[in-house]
Amino acid sequence: MYVNVVKKLIAKQISISAFESMTGGLITKLITDVPGSSSILSESFVLYSNDAKVTVLGVDAGLIERYGVVSKEVAKDMVVKLKMFTGKDICISTTGNAGPDICDNKPVGRVYVGINYFDDVNVYELDIDGDRDKVRNKTAEFVFDKLDELVK
Repeated sequence: MYVNVVKKLIAKQISISAFESMTGGLITKLITDVPGSSSILSESFVLYSNDAKVTVLGVDAGLIERYGVVSKEVAKDMVVKLKMFTGKDICISTTGNAGPDICDNKPVGRVYVGINYFDDVNVYELDIDGDRDKVRNKTAEFVFDKLDELVK
């Protein structure tokens, strides 16, 4: 599925960037698996620690303190800051709890995905059952499913 989505982005010359936390670069890896993806992807970020999120791309530390890094508010701030930094047509953020323990009082499998599609920002809350790999893989699958819906 992701191959067809990336090929569609390439054909339409729609630029993309990602700000990944819990997916650890998986979304960017899948994009770059497709030949020609360098025409639409010039940068993405894997920022795992809260400090890195704040210092590198300027995520609001107050939001992290108030809502926790695994939150709709932080996912939205991540994708907005990524758009400000890169100016890409599509910007994606991922934050969540892939386990094995509760994080920010959020259960294992709670994930927030931010998608900024030509300045239309949406944040999605997911609850995914499974181990770390399944949570990350299902998150990436969700992202590409959403992109497939958005890119006509």
